[in-house]
Amino acid sequence: MNNPFSLSFGREPKNLIKTYEQFDIIKDCFLMEDPTTNTYLITGVRGSGKTVLLTSLQKYFDGLKDWIVVDLNPEIDMLEYLASNIYEKSKVKFKFIKTEFSFSFKGASVSIAGEKPISNVATLLEKLFDIVKKNQKKVLICIDDVSSNANVKAFVQQFQILLRRDYPIFLLMTGLYENVRNLQNEKSLTFLYRAPQIRMNNLSLISIAESFEKELGVEKEDAIKMSKLTKGYAYAYQVLGYILFDENKKKLDEDIISKFDTYLREYVYEKIYFDLPNNEREIIVALASSKENKISEIIDSIQMSREKISQYRDKLIKKGILISTGWGKLEFALPRFKEYVLLQKDFD
Repeated sequence: MNNPFSLSFGREPKNLIKTYEQFDIIKDCFLMEDPTTNTYLITGVRGSGKTVLLTSLQKYFDGLKDWIVVDLNPEIDMLEYLASNIYEKSKVKFKFIKTEFSFSFKGASVSIAGEKPISNVATLLEKLFDIVKKNQKKVLICIDDVSSNANVKAFVQQFQILLRRDYPIFLLMTGLYENVRNLQNEKSLTFLYRAPQIRMNNLSLISIAESFEKELGVEKEDAIKMSKLTKGYAYAYQVLGYILFDENKKKLDEDIISKFDTYLREYVYEKIYFDLPNNEREIIVALASSKENKISEIIDSIQMSREKISQYRDKLIKKGILISTGWGKLEFALPRFKEYVLLQKDFD
């Protein structure tokens, strides 16, 4: 029997706990006759389910006859790839087969009717969207793991222009909090400040426990313990389920927890930890070493002002690494991340 849990990032696992609220917020908005926004930014820590949510929405809209869904790679020329994809979609391609004029660029050779030659991809996109709009189609553009590079900046600037001209165009982007924030801080991309963010929440512990009961055949009490170990972190849920199924075990033990720690460390936590700026890393090491998880303990242990610590704390919370558990208290949002930090501390 195939393992119903998955260690692969991005792909929809067979055993998926869907985030219906976040899915429905985006779906219902984009399906409105007059949408309140044409753009959503999906943020969250690595392994929180951003790409899975994006993939679910792609599949849904791709199944609607009036929608064209385009998946863009932020590491290549996104405008040319967008034009090529819209042209190649069978739903509209037949509208472009003319003999009067040809426009060629990387990846596509397009024939279009018109009196004036098309000299750039921006003009071509407008002609494509004229026909898309005339035929009452809508275009959803999806970009996964966005960052503030030249390709993304050029695309977003052109997206603003197409949006201002009232074309039926929609955008979904996923990214780490810091990458999305850097993109929003670009002076020419200020419209992104107004774009609502969907922050990936932890999965329901009840839903995780029910899944473990069903897929692993464990007792309810054991399923609850397993669920609590994941802290609702989407990737931890998949990892723990994968290990238990693969080992054919019904209860947690030291061997399972050791393998759980290894998978999280090698697949996610090392990347999270070493991508942090030094000041933020200093704070999480101090928190992991504290006895009562109090900010006052962090202040006592590192040479940093309360104001600076407060700023970095807020960033770490927004990144999905820490959570506030009361006045002046913090806790790690990720399962057994404290244990990883303390282990890494010995090697730093």
